[in-house]
Amino acid sequence: MSDFQEQVAKDLSSIFLNTDEFAEKHTIKSDLGKVTCSCVLQSPTAREQFLSGGAYDHYDGISGAQYVLHVAKDSLLEVPSSGIWLNVDGVDMVVDTCVEDMGMLSITLRENTRE
Repeated sequence: MSDFQEQVAKDLSSIFLNTDEFAEKHTIKSDLGKVTCSCVLQSPTAREQFLSGGAYDHYDGISGAQYVLHVAKDSLLEVPSSGIWLNVDGVDMVVDTCVEDMGMLSITLRENTRE
């Protein structure tokens, strides 16, 4: 492992996923079980969604919210794939995308609600 990769691995736990800095403890349930881990749960504002072109209009009569969950890959029981359901802190959400980069997962989640 290069010096850079070693430093990134240290930064994941000591900075990005440190509950005194950015992260919070969240409970994540899947078909395989439940874990409570440090992660960052982001809820893009309407302005950010507009600027990125990410409108929420999947189905008529259904609205919802979109979230991005940043978590260490080794904190979860599995790497979630598109379409599976996760329960985050008691809220059921479906996985839109999951991208891995240097040990971190960025999982885009969608919570559906009826209008």
